[in-house]
Amino acid sequence: MEFKILKGNIVNSKAESIVLPANERLKEGSGTSEVIFKAAGRKNLTKACNKIGFCEMGSAVPTLGYELNANYIIHTVVPKWIDGEHNEYDILSSAYASALDLADVMECKSIAFPLLASGNNGFDVDLAFEIAVKSIEKYQAKNLEYVQIIIFGNNIAANIKSKGYEVSLLPIDLTNEQKLYENKKEKKKIVDDAKIVAQQFMVDQLEKGINYFKNPKNREMAFKFGKEIVKAVILKK
Repeated sequence: MEFKILKGNIVNSKAESIVLPANERLKEGSGTSEVIFKAAGRKNLTKACNKIGFCEMGSAVPTLGYELNANYIIHTVVPKWIDGEHNEYDILSSAYASALDLADVMECKSIAFPLLASGNNGFDVDLAFEIAVKSIEKYQAKNLEYVQIIIFGNNIAANIKSKGYEVSLLPIDLTNEQKLYENKKEKKKIVDDAKIVAQQFMVDQLEKGINYFKNPKNREMAFKFGKEIVKAVILKK
């Protein structure tokens, strides 16, 4: 998979799926969660999340992207930092694995992540970044071809650059207001067969993603992946 680090607002990503750092009840939170809910359209996204109702820590569930450029939003539940003795690192890595699993199962070619747990969840930014990079680099995809980590803050971007990583600017073709207007216009123009088929494909893929983690074996695989990644990161220190 191609992997890039970009600086910008994640809602402007052109990835097929974007990742929302979620809580277990899938309620709108602050920071990146609030930004995505607002851009996607709170009414539709809240209704979809309420219908799903719950997602366990370290796992993920998908919804449609609604008014976003992305086809799908993948809600992955990340832990809050306690003391490092409550499997926080393992759960964080499994959250990445779970999101990647869903995007891959839904046959997405691209996915965009924020730097999970680096804000209000209280993780050390350096270690959160190392877990993110290792989780993405070690993931064996069947369909995914392109992964982005999108950084918002200048300080975090500068810190990542100091580690020798390239951080490019996320390209923007439209202002957010124009983007929302164009997407709303497009949704009113579903009249020809090609668009109906494309919409049905998205719904079918979404259902496939929703059902994926209902199988406990798939959840166990994501958590096992998380433990292996964290072991590699910690031993490197």
